[in-house]
Amino acid sequence: MKFEHYYKQLEEKLNRKIKQLFNCHQFIVIVKMMLSLHLRRVRNQRILVNNWLDSKDYANKEEIANVAKNYISNEAKVDELDDLLFSMTKKWNKQKKSLITINEVLNELKTLIEQECTKEENNIHQKN
Repeated sequence: MKFEHYYKQLEEKLNRKIKQLFNCHQFIVIVKMMLSLHLRRVRNQRILVNNWLDSKDYANKEEIANVAKNYISNEAKVDELDDLLFSMTKKWNKQKKSLITINEVLNELKTLIEQECTKEENNIHQKN
């Protein structure tokens, strides 16, 4: 009796596990079928949209992607040019400051030379 009861419980457990496995398998099969149907619908919709875009002579996904790639490429080139312009401006400003400094020094020298010339002229006039 105990053995029979034990075997019946074991059989029930095994049956439950088999049902669970079968239910999981069935669920996976159903999900797979639903996904495949959905993918077919998506493909059909994509074909319909592409055909509609072609009939209206609108841009399709690939053409828009190419435009986006070109835009990104051009933007990168503009950034490079901007960096180059900034670098050139920075160098120009540095050279400009150097030129201003040189100009100031030359003006000071000119003033000193003029003063010395004036002194020399005064000295010459005084001697005469």
